[in-house]
Amino acid sequence: MDPTPLKPDATLQLGPAQRHLCHAAAGSVLVVEEGLVLLDGPPRWLGAQMLTPRRQVEAGCCHVLEEDGWIGLTAPRGARLRLLAEQSGGTDDGLLALLLARVRWLRTLENRLLAAGVAALRLRLERREN
Repeated sequence: MDPTPLKPDATLQLGPAQRHLCHAAAGSVLVVEEGLVLLDGPPRWLGAQMLTPRRQVEAGCCHVLEEDGWIGLTAPRGARLRLLAEQSGGTDDGLLALLLARVRWLRTLENRLLAAGVAALRLRLERREN
C-alpha cells in the first residue's frame, strides 16, 4: 500500500496489484485513463456491521464519490488514473472529465481495430504474392 498523499488532479500510475490509500472529498471524480481500478469506498455502518462498498471502474469511465472519507485504489494489472477534486462551481468539470476519458478510450479502441484491419490486409496481400 502506498501511503503518499495524492495531490488533487494529479495523474497516478498504479503498478500491477499495487494499492493506494487516500482521503477524498464528496463530489470528487475518479477518472480511469488506462486499465481497471477497484475502488474501495469510505466505510459505512449497517447496523453493528461495518461495510466497505467496492466498485470496478474501467478505462474510459469515471465514478463520482458520494461522501467524504478514505478510499482504497487497487489495480489488478496496473492502471493510470486521476482523482479530480470536487469543484464548488458544480459538476461541469466532472462531466467534462468523463467525456474526455470516454473519447480517449474510444480512440484507443478505434486504433486497435484499424491495426487489426491493416494486419488482415497485409496477410491477404502476402498470400496473393506467394
